Amino acid sequence: MVQSHLYARLEETRVFSIPAEHGEPVCTVGKGDWLGVLTFHGDWANVIATACEGWVKISETESRPPFHLHIQQGEGKPISYVNSPAKATS
Repeated sequence: MVQSHLYARLEETRVFSIPAEHGEPVCTVGKGDWLGVLTFHGDWANVIATACEGWVKISETESRPPFHLHIQQGEGKPISYVNSPAKATS
């Protein structure tokens, strides 16, 4: 079960098979992509993304205010998660 939400901070954030940089990269997610956190282990988070599941370095992620995550799905297309920009307050 997803415990919390993070977002990829780097243009190419690697998701690993194990919580170590010498692990095999499973996939790469782009900046701003949603990551559902399953568990934390030291400096790593076990996450699910729209393309894969694995481990990311927490330092390569960021949190965002709640209620900015939206789901889009078109007929015959997979679900995509998008983050709406925060609205400026005055």
